[in-house]
Amino acid sequence: MIYLDHLASTPLDGRVLTAMLPWFRPDHAGNAQSAHHNAGRAAARAITQAARAVAALVDAPADAAVTFTPSASEANRLALQGLAPAGAPLLVSAIEHDSVLRQLDALRATGRSVTLLPVDGQGLIRLDALEAALAVAARPAVLSLMAVNNEVGSVQPLAAVADLCRRHGALWHCDGVQRVATAPLPLGSKDRSGPDMITLSAHKLYGPQGVGALVARAGLAPAAPWSWGTPPAALIAGFAEAARLVLERRDADREHLAALTARLWAGLSAGIPGIVRNGPADGLPGCLNVTVPGVDAADLLLDLPDLALSTGSACRSATGQPSHVLTAMGRDAAAAFGSLRFGLGRGTTGAEVDQAVARIAAVLRAR
Repeated sequence: MIYLDHLASTPLDGRVLTAMLPWFRPDHAGNAQSAHHNAGRAAARAITQAARAVAALVDAPADAAVTFTPSASEANRLALQGLAPAGAPLLVSAIEHDSVLRQLDALRATGRSVTLLPVDGQGLIRLDALEAALAVAARPAVLSLMAVNNEVGSVQPLAAVADLCRRHGALWHCDGVQRVATAPLPLGSKDRSGPDMITLSAHKLYGPQGVGALVARAGLAPAAPWSWGTPPAALIAGFAEAARLVLERRDADREHLAALTARLWAGLSAGIPGIVRNGPADGLPGCLNVTVPGVDAADLLLDLPDLALSTGSACRSATGQPSHVLTAMGRDAAAAFGSLRFGLGRGTTGAEVDQAVARIAAVLRAR
């Protein structure tokens, strides 16, 4: 099988596994919340050190807070329901991750004002709509806008968004899950030059599944107690090692993925008549979303069991609904149902890209 679904989950790096293994041994069984013995204190120290490593991933100041969560989805929930000021108007882009969008009805039920912000045909936030919404908000708002879209790879105009939020006194929660593996995303500090809260996920960084984090600037604290139970030291240690490796090889990974993405698109566009690229050409390296006209992508994947591909976000794959990202970008349902998302990764090779192109083209010719 050729694995081309790295946007859904990346394979565990062997060095990450090595960092995790000691925490599965009997002599590392301590609960980090057990402060009365050495085993518990050792686990607590390891988690504190891991928090520093994860904070470094977003160039966070020393006074930033890192909260580990069971997933990035839970970190998104913490940001909007735990750290966002109660009653603050909420502005959300129409192409946010499902874990953000699924919260909106519950937040509206509490009396919160929620505004969905439009994007253009490339999946970029419309800055005029954002500025208008910030200007009319009855009180300083909270914006939830991801740095990079997880389906089409559109990279948002981060500096312009930060400037608008600073000018209007708004808090910015940023889902940074797909950004940090290939490009910096510095947390804002007192100068408000970046996001106030950033969501991260280990398993999008060649770390373990089952652990995410919310990094927040100083001064933000949960409106109510927020507990995640026993911190999983092994998973958190793996997250820390994955973060360290990202900083070590981010530039090389970006160049590798950009070259592979260009190669993939060149092959697909040459071999499949009428294929359409969804999202900007200068988007996230390693992400390519395409529409094959007249084809149901889910049906096509049944004929490609040797390729691990997706039709969009993993969290929406079982809904039977067209991609909310593509429809927000102006694509009709037929185009959305005909879309494939390629997620290339650190270990993907040029030969695998060429094989995938050949397999897809062959299946389409046989139809």
